[in-house]
Amino acid sequence: MKDNIKKNIQSSMIGLDIIFFIYTVIIFILKEMLMPLVYPITASFFMLLTFFSILFLGFQQNKKNRAKARISNTILIISTLYLITIYLAGNATSFLKTEFNFLNMVYLLIYFGCAEIFRYVFFNKCTKNSIHPYVITFCFVLLDILVLSNFSPTNTLNIATLITITAISLMKNSILSYTVSRFGYNPCYIYSFIMTIMPLIMPIYPNLGNYLYLVFNIICSAIILYNVTKPVRRSDEESINKYQKSISFYLERFLLVSVVIVILLVSGVFRYTLTAIASDSMYPYLKKGDAILLEKIDHKNKDILKKGDVVAFEQDGNIVTHRILTIEMENGEEKIITKGDNNDTKDVTKKTKDDIIGIVRFKIPLLGYPSVEISEIKKSK
Repeated sequence: MKDNIKKNIQSSMIGLDIIFFIYTVIIFILKEMLMPLVYPITASFFMLLTFFSILFLGFQQNKKNRAKARISNTILIISTLYLITIYLAGNATSFLKTEFNFLNMVYLLIYFGCAEIFRYVFFNKCTKNSIHPYVITFCFVLLDILVLSNFSPTNTLNIATLITITAISLMKNSILSYTVSRFGYNPCYIYSFIMTIMPLIMPIYPNLGNYLYLVFNIICSAIILYNVTKPVRRSDEESINKYQKSISFYLERFLLVSVVIVILLVSGVFRYTLTAIASDSMYPYLKKGDAILLEKIDHKNKDILKKGDVVAFEQDGNIVTHRILTIEMENGEEKIITKGDNNDTKDVTKKTKDDIIGIVRFKIPLLGYPSVEISEIKKSK
């Protein structure tokens, strides 16, 4: 009886392996024709895949590992710090703007929710020396490369981009597969959302290039992998309840909220945006490496500009922050004359109110220094 059950489970797992692989290949082949439907089809496929995996393999209650809460917290902290790092780096390089699609976001959330449950159900039935975890992990990597990326039969990616996507997906799915087998699917939701879903649904995302993306991902993945693979001692388990009631627990959550706010500001989606000072032209008021909070200027509020305001504007492809010396009329149009506090002469080019990007409302010493350093390294190459 037990042998028959094991044989049926093995047959079901092989069937699910084959279905997953075939689906990925077929969607890739038909991707150009199905382009508007890729996300809803993938979400529907994983709903069915999850349903049949539970039907044939059974569903066990999510793992009650006493270290699960700490692992979830650790992954959340590291992943969020990764986000703030790449957004600060993007502030020094550039951002990619994408059209936000609410329906696609819903489909992606369904996909990643079902995908991690499927992974959990499947891995729970794998024996110690089973090859199935490697097959399923490989299929998830293929899905990232062939379906969720811009790769298609007629849109071939250059070697550097393909290597970057493959390496990042391999690291991500290896961590997810290991984590789900040891700690259940809760920590995987956090990591999968930040590393997979956010780059696809954010209206603006850092454009760092293949090299920097790969470096940041390797560092982030290595730190997470170290934390999820290190042994959990009995003393660690006993300290978890105390940890969840400690000041550190609440301080970490305060840090996370702060980091999320910074990410939203750096993204530039809202009225206020965060940027970095790259020179000492406004010294001592603003120093190189300071971060500044800008209130955006548009046609609705451009009349608030006045003498003495420290404003940001674009000049030769760079964002410059100088003080308004005076606003004067010239040929029936208001012209703004600016100067850096630390400069001997005023700026040669006069600006209009339409040239002003924003007004400095707040400064945070040294917060923007990593962004400035990355920008200078990139310019030196």
